[in-house]
Amino acid sequence: MSKIKSNAKPDKITCLKCEKAKSKSNFYMNTNPLFSKSFEQLPICKSCFQNYINEGIDEQDYFFRVVLVLALLNRPMITQEWNQINRVWEKYIPPISSLPQHKGLQFKDSDFLTYDKNVQEDSLQDNMLNMNFDDSLDIREMVKYWGKGYSAEEYSYLEEEKCKLMSSFECPDYGMEMIMRDICFINLDIEKARSNPKSSTTSEISKLIETRSKLMNDAKMKPIQATGAEANDQITFGTLIKKWENDKPVPPVLDDEMKRYIDTFMVGHLAKMEGLNNELTEKYDKALAPYTIDFREINKDVDEED
Repeated sequence: MSKIKSNAKPDKITCLKCEKAKSKSNFYMNTNPLFSKSFEQLPICKSCFQNYINEGIDEQDYFFRVVLVLALLNRPMITQEWNQINRVWEKYIPPISSLPQHKGLQFKDSDFLTYDKNVQEDSLQDNMLNMNFDDSLDIREMVKYWGKGYSAEEYSYLEEEKCKLMSSFECPDYGMEMIMRDICFINLDIEKARSNPKSSTTSEISKLIETRSKLMNDAKMKPIQATGAEANDQITFGTLIKKWENDKPVPPVLDDEMKRYIDTFMVGHLAKMEGLNNELTEKYDKALAPYTIDFREINKDVDEED
């Protein structure tokens, strides 16, 4: 391998990315077997690595960029260390490079890589859970149901679409569930195509929509059927009241026993105490009559006996 020509001074290295001559302290040590041993430092400066990682559009993209840089540096991705430093690149590389427990580890020693195919699936799922893209999602169950290769946001979207379909249409058997699952995938493809119009044409989106409609027709779950069944209920509130009055008239008002009790024995009693003479006091007197002793009637009876 021919040496890279550089106009930099001997104690400096020219970065292959920004093409600036910088001191050796601005470069990581070279442990990548693909580079010549004549390179003591990897010929890409720390600033360029940092800028590349920070260009990640979201947390997942940021993580994938970190993994790519670690592969170039031949350094491992240790999930526990990554989570402890809150998943920040500039805080991660010092302990990985200096702590004795990580000495001699290479990228192949990353805890999400394995040669065992059966272990690999569980390891990848555990790693996704440890990344905490969304603590409210059971990623392990989603990977089992939807398959591997989707981001946390995509798994969340698929789950939301599944809930909408399950709540809007009946799902009597496994066959219907599989049709709904395929519709969820198509909805995801449509959403991705619409969010990236440069790489998707209108005809491609139309084909996806047509495929979705065909699946819904085959399953007899067209949107027009779902809305038609509810057409009678989509009426104005006034019309709904009239319908109730015609079909089930409001029953006549029943005598309110509690109101009569309060008016007679409470309000009537208070009116009597105030010396009033009105309808309430008359009701009060009438209600108490069976329980009242009339001494005039008693004296009259005694006089008649004598």
